[in-house]
Amino acid sequence: MKTIQRSFFITLLALGLAGSAVAIPPGKGSFPAVDTQDGITSLKKGDHYALVCLECRSVEIKEVESDDEGAKLCHDGGKLHCASCKKEVTIRHIGPAAKRGSVKRVTYVNAEGKECMFVAPLKK
Repeated sequence: MKTIQRSFFITLLALGLAGSAVAIPPGKGSFPAVDTQDGITSLKKGDHYALVCLECRSVEIKEVESDDEGAKLCHDGGKLHCASCKKEVTIRHIGPAAKRGSVKRVTYVNAEGKECMFVAPLKK
């Protein structure tokens, strides 16, 4: 009987530990991704943001150097470069989505049109 109880306890412990090791998907952690023009243009001089490349799985932390840098990060047709993989990314507006009304999403796509980057403001 003690062997059954011990096996049951060890199984529960293993399941508990395995459940806590699940990775957090992009944009769902402490610093969620911002995909609206208003959210990105709200970045002001001195703020920090993470530029996350999904192609090479790198994160680049940047400081906003001017108040118009947020507008450059969401300019439709603009270009960004990943500092790690050196790939060029194009900024595209998508929308309006049905559940968001008239708000357009800002996406960062590679040459194939696949979303490959996102911005996550690091607010204090």
